[in-house]
Formats: sequence, C-alpha cells, structure tokens
Amino acid sequence: MNTRPALLAALILLTTALACVLPGIQSVSRFAPTPTADTRLDIMVARTVSAALDLTALAVPTVTPTLPTATQTVTPTPQPFSSGSSLTKQDNGSSLFVDENAGYEITVPAGWLAVRLNENEYYDAWTLPETADSHIQTSLLSIKEQDPATFRLLVLDIQEGHIKNEIVTNLNFIWDQQTVISFDTEDDLQAFADGLPSTMDGLTVSSVEIVIPPGGLPYGVIKSEVGGFNVSSAQVSLYKKMVFFNLKTGTLVITFSTENGFTETTLPAFDGMLGTIAVQSD
Repeated sequence: MNTRPALLAALILLTTALACVLPGIQSVSRFAPTPTADTRLDIMVARTVSAALDLTALAVPTVTPTLPTATQTVTPTPQPFSSGSSLTKQDNGSSLFVDENAGYEITVPAGWLAVRLNENEYYDAWTLPETADSHIQTSLLSIKEQDPATFRLLVLDIQEGHIKNEIVTNLNFIWDQQTVISFDTEDDLQAFADGLPSTMDGLTVSSVEIVIPPGGLPYGVIKSEVGGFNVSSAQVSLYKKMVFFNLKTGTLVITFSTENGFTETTLPAFDGMLGTIAVQSD
C-alpha cells in the first residue's frame, strides 16, 4: 500500500462536534476528500483518532447537551439502519458481538456496556442506573454523529469507581473497508503511527509492534500517551492502545483509551477481550 505522507489532505474539513476543544488537543476531521492511493492511510488515521477524541473528556461539543436527571427519560429518536451485526447478552453477564458484515466477533465482559449506534441497546442504555453519571452520558452522546457503517461498536467501563479524573475508559471499533495494512513488515503500521502526533497535540507513540499469536492471525499494536485537560480544566493523561486486524474486507481498528494511572485495572480486561476475537477467514 502506498503510504506517502499526505495527512493534510485528510485534515482539511473540521466538524462541529470537534470545533471546540480544550487546550492541548487539536481538532481532527471525521470526513475527508475522496481518497486516493496516497491518502488512504492518512484518512484512516484521521477518522480513527477523531472517534477516539469524541469519547474522552478532552473534546467538548460546541453545544453542551442538556443531560437527563434521574427522573427524566431520554428518548432519542431511533434512526433506521441495518448494521449487519448482532449483540447478544450471555448468561454470565457478558455480551457477544458478532459483526457479520465485517467478519469478526468479540466477547465483552460483564461490567462493560457495549452499544451499537441507532440500535435498541443504545436507547435502552439511557435507562440503566449505571449511566446516570454525566460522564458516561457524555460518552454516549458523543457518538451520535458517527457513521454506523464505519463506527461498529462502543464499549464503556461502567463499573463503580472506574471513572478517573473524569475519564471513562472506552473502546471504539472502526471498520475501514478500503484499507488493508500489511503485517509482513512494520512499514504500514509505522506509517500510521507516524501520522498520529500530527493529529493530537502532545501525543507520543511509545511502541509499534506486530503480534503473531500461536495458531492465529497476525495483528498490529500501537501504544501511545497524550496529555490535555478534562472538562474541569485539570491536567490529565490518557493511555491509548490501538489494535489492527485485517478482515475479509478492509481493516478493523480497536482503540482502547483509559486514564494513564488506571491501566493496571483496565488494561488486563481489554487484553482479555482481545483473546476472544475470532476473525472469519476469506
């Protein structure tokens, strides 16, 4: 794949959802011009980082939504969409997400809320006692402008005591149908990593690696950290782990974000989820 630097082409258009951000974080376009061979990877960088930004307290919507009180019922208007996926609650409290269109599945453990945009569980989530916290509500609201054909799944850690420095630990699943990353070498993965600091002020990539599990398909991992300010103007630091899987069509990017000092609690849970991923063969 041609990975010639062309990041500026992917960052021309800014969206209103990220038009107002706190110091230390740059806006990133969720949309981009029609991709060409030499901009495809850079557009993927911008789209993936934009989704990750939306899910943290580092990005503030231009218009602050009116959050529901405990006595209010949120009734967002359902939007018809056939996601080509299923999300099934298991007897042990976990949730099995099967993405038939993209060709993979993953199990989300109990204590983590998994929702698809414009599906029933997204609207049902507003009635849960755990989502009464305004930070979790903000995370749910933040994905409303995403494209459900690309933004496949949101996962939030809603366990009691797990919101640190106003940061809700989260995962977002982005399916880029037009990009395939080669894992024969680290060149493509490194090119993606090289583009990340240009999209977020203060972001530092700490490692880039290709993992080859026994008897499994290779996948890529990029770890990074980024500093900024939360909505209370306190300095915070985020730990991010991006995981890349080649699917039957395109690439899946799972971005895990957590408060930097909370990784010992949340990272093992995410790594456990990665162990449940099954990718369909061609």
